Amino acid sequence: MATSKLNLTYLDRDNEAATVSVHATALTAANFVAQNTAADALVTAIAAVVNGVLSKDSRIAVETKFTPSLPTDGYAQRGIKWLVRCGDTNGNPVTFHLPVADISTASGLLSGEKMIIASGAGAALVTAIEAYVKSNDGEDVTVVEIVYID
Repeated sequence: MATSKLNLTYLDRDNEAATVSVHATALTAANFVAQNTAADALVTAIAAVVNGVLSKDSRIAVETKFTPSLPTDGYAQRGIKWLVRCGDTNGNPVTFHLPVADISTASGLLSGEKMIIASGAGAALVTAIEAYVKSNDGEDVTVVEIVYID
């Protein structure tokens, strides 16, 4: 069942972060205001009983959990990643990892340590990233390269 999610990150005296995450009713156009009002009330109630300072309030409209079969490929490891390097329209760098990278020769994605992004699944990924992902400032991003790391 799809749910929404509220993630609250608090900082302690030593500037160490701790996060609480709770699921709630999936957000829709019909319940958006009511659910955000309820989330605001929860944030206020939590603030009254914790000693840290709120550093981040993240609200996810819909989160869907899956129970898949595990991969059988021996290289399907979370430490094997794609590092996506982008830049925003102001020249600021934007990076993120894609875990469990498919680096097998059968995938046709790898040329040396770089993903082939001019065609196939690599090109489709770049198109999807550039259509959806924004920088921290909310600017459009352009993918510079995607490299294999472990």
